Amino acid sequence: MRYCFRGLIVLVAALVVSPGLQAQSGRPDLSGIWVGLGGLPRTAETAICGIQGVCGALTGVKPEPNPNTQEEPEMLPWAEEQYKKVRESAAPGANPAQQLNPAWTGCMPEGPTESMRRRGFELRQFQDVVLLMYDQDHAVRRVYLDGRRPANSQPTWMGHSLGRYDGDTLVIETAGIKDKVWLDIQGHPHTGALRVTERIRRVQPERLEIEVTIDDPQTYKKPWKMKLVKGLEEPGPRIWDEAECEELLELGTHFSAESQKESPQAQPAPAAGY
Repeated sequence: MRYCFRGLIVLVAALVVSPGLQAQSGRPDLSGIWVGLGGLPRTAETAICGIQGVCGALTGVKPEPNPNTQEEPEMLPWAEEQYKKVRESAAPGANPAQQLNPAWTGCMPEGPTESMRRRGFELRQFQDVVLLMYDQDHAVRRVYLDGRRPANSQPTWMGHSLGRYDGDTLVIETAGIKDKVWLDIQGHPHTGALRVTERIRRVQPERLEIEVTIDDPQTYKKPWKMKLVKGLEEPGPRIWDEAECEELLELGTHFSAESQKESPQAQPAPAAGY
């Protein structure tokens, strides 16, 4: 009986410290492959023709609701004028013309906010860094946990991210993002003063919640938020090496970099520091 009791204690201890919502190091375990929710479920029926919207209509499969939410920001006059110009050719509720988006015209990275919203990613946690490896164009974000600063202050497409743990939440603060990057596919602008704060929390074993706060006092009257929900995907045969630019070039539908010159850009501002 004594040995059975000891065995029960060992079993319970193993369950408590095993990877799950709480990692062995005492930090929250956020690792895994995380993908967007909503839209048509990925099944053999909906994927057989490659165009999920068409397949869904043909098979009668209804799309699932999109759990993501986003506030409508209050823009300063110059930003509102630029936003309207970008969207003037778009139908109500539609996205702006792709040739205005730097991510399409020049095969440039989408930036941290749109990549997090739109892309699936694998999250890996280490002692000094968290890696976010996206399923698009080999994009990788490095979130440094040891407070290291960039060697220079030049802005980049993904910016520079510092992270820390706050209980069960990973808090990421990102600055130094190029002002050419759109915050989202709707075309919301920003300046070099932008700071992005992400709070990532595993609310369920198979659900990751990401609260994103956009703070750019040179573009918006006050900070605004978007909330994203990702689902855990089991490792499998899914291809994690998509390259839209290569595909568009092959199809002959890729927009020339010349069109990027016509895209209105944010007013220059010094890159935000920490």
